[in-house]
Amino acid sequence: MKDAKEFYGFTERKLKGNIAETIVEHMLEYSGYKVFRFGYERTLEEVKNAKMSENYEKKRITTMPDFIVIGNDGYTSFLEVKYRKKGLTEWDKNKIEDLGKNWPDAFLIIVSLNGFKINRVKHLLKTGVLYDLEKFNLIKVDRELIRRYKSLVFKYYKDK
Repeated sequence: MKDAKEFYGFTERKLKGNIAETIVEHMLEYSGYKVFRFGYERTLEEVKNAKMSENYEKKRITTMPDFIVIGNDGYTSFLEVKYRKKGLTEWDKNKIEDLGKNWPDAFLIIVSLNGFKINRVKHLLKTGVLYDLEKFNLIKVDRELIRRYKSLVFKYYKDK
């Protein structure tokens, strides 16, 4: 069993991630997108605890993006959501590389106190650039709606 410090640290990180996912999920739904949970932690609960050998299939399963997002025009995409207080770390960069090997066309949204940043994973790996969500053309969210959801981010994360 994990000691208390490890337990609470893991639990707090998991809760922060879940809050970020929920905020993005609702913001996109409010913008008219259909949003479906897709990550293996949510859809393949039994697999999460299974002992798997290290191979391509395991990497593909464990890097499944958090959501499938479908626009009114039928355009379908995968979306990974991360909360980061201070930008991407080296650990994140390695995880993004794994995501890029298995899901290069997925989008990555970073939720932070500075707002919502986004790019397609394969472009992020090439350029290192994340765009403000309000200026991004492939997933469109109204500026005022972004402002409202940013206030929720601030409410839940400001003291964390």
